[in-house]
Amino acid sequence: MHITPLLPEDELLKLPILALPGTAGNEEVRYTALQNLMLPYSDAIHLVWWALLVATLGFLIVRYLLWARLADNTLPAAPEPQPPMHRSGILGIYYRVFSIGEIDRDPLLRWAGGAILLGFLASFSQWQTNPQIAGYGNLCWPFFQQCRDWIFLEGLPASYMQMIFFMGLFTLIITAAYALATRRTVLAHGCIALLYIAKAYFTLINFKFNGNYDYYHTVFGIVFLLLPHKRFFMSLSIVMLYTLSTVAKIHPSWTFGLYFTPLAPGMPIFPNPIVPLMTNLVIFMEMIMAWFLFSRRVWLQRSVFAFFCLFHLYSGMMVDYHYPTIVMPMLIICFGGMFRPFSHVPRDRASLPGWLLMAVLWSLQLIQLTIPGDAKLTLEGNFYGLYMFEANHQCQVTITNADGVLLEQEASTRARSRCNPWSYLSHAQYRYCHLDPKPVLRFSMIHSINGGPFYKIIDEPDLCSLTYHPFKRNLWIKDATTAPAVARPLKNYYY
Repeated sequence: MHITPLLPEDELLKLPILALPGTAGNEEVRYTALQNLMLPYSDAIHLVWWALLVATLGFLIVRYLLWARLADNTLPAAPEPQPPMHRSGILGIYYRVFSIGEIDRDPLLRWAGGAILLGFLASFSQWQTNPQIAGYGNLCWPFFQQCRDWIFLEGLPASYMQMIFFMGLFTLIITAAYALATRRTVLAHGCIALLYIAKAYFTLINFKFNGNYDYYHTVFGIVFLLLPHKRFFMSLSIVMLYTLSTVAKIHPSWTFGLYFTPLAPGMPIFPNPIVPLMTNLVIFMEMIMAWFLFSRRVWLQRSVFAFFCLFHLYSGMMVDYHYPTIVMPMLIICFGGMFRPFSHVPRDRASLPGWLLMAVLWSLQLIQLTIPGDAKLTLEGNFYGLYMFEANHQCQVTITNADGVLLEQEASTRARSRCNPWSYLSHAQYRYCHLDPKPVLRFSMIHSINGGPFYKIIDEPDLCSLTYHPFKRNLWIKDATTAPAVARPLKNYYY
């Protein structure tokens, strides 16, 4: 993966200022003293973080998988008495195939089921009245570009169908919560499975439903519904997702703190001069220290647990309730008062689906590294893994006709609104490329990340001839090695 180079400040200041709507009057983007000090060592800093990531994972694999023993030999707390199993018929098969006995025996897993229900409530409360559910302005995933053919709900003002459907989902949430509380685990499991299928469907038909908080929720749901060794893999998934997120953070957005210092209000609470210290601390905690959530040393385990609780409370200042609502309850359940150190890492045949899930998560995270260019600038492969706060974005898209007449110009200066070429291309082709005769339109885009130069990453003479490849390089999208730098931005805002 190529990282967009950081221009020395004197070279950046030679570019003309382009104040996109909403930024006029803001300060110019400047490096802090610490960022200027770090600038000559950018490549070395990133190399060190990659080496630490590889070394951490290598040690964990050798120590706990190949040797198959944890340092802690303390056995988990004694399980509750097992209720009678459904030993025959369809319910018996269902009970055994999905390891529901583990949920029956372990109160932690029943609480985990409640946390998953809370996640459904957080997502569905935002989607219930969203017109994109019914196909109004929705954006398909690049690997499923015919998603509109799969939309069956109708929304207001045409119909109450969408509202009725979501109230049906709410009924399932309440039923599952009651079933968990009364240990009707087969009923609870079935309701959560239906909720999971519904959420997977809504995510599949709308590329915009791709928040990282839902990524966490998806993994928690798979573990709860499908896997044996549920307690272990639920706990492991939290730590693994923390570590996975650092793959996206080994970038100036975090190593230099350049996501936050180009914001007009800066980073919440912490002043700009120390932002790189705070962002690198987060990388260190997620990449390395998160694994000590499994520690048998109470003071160490509790210290790391407290850090991540504070981290999620802090993150809520920028990401609202949704992300901490999904992740923090599961963190507290798995590593709070009910935590008991594991006696060993499961390596039996039943554990293979869990390890396969971990491998799939890593494969998805690494897709962006297989595509040449900086995924933060081109956004290619960026959405298959974790990507929260991967870059601070500003961009402008222009569409003109064959005579050079401006038809449309759209700008984004919100840091969290990722300037994804696929999003703009898909919407533009949907508007213009079904006309008869098909127009010939010039499609261009300038994009700045982390307060750096605006690069003209797209400048194509025929919008309707462009094709987007979801898993490989799209040559019509340029990166900083081939795109000209045309201007520099002013500071922007998170929202």
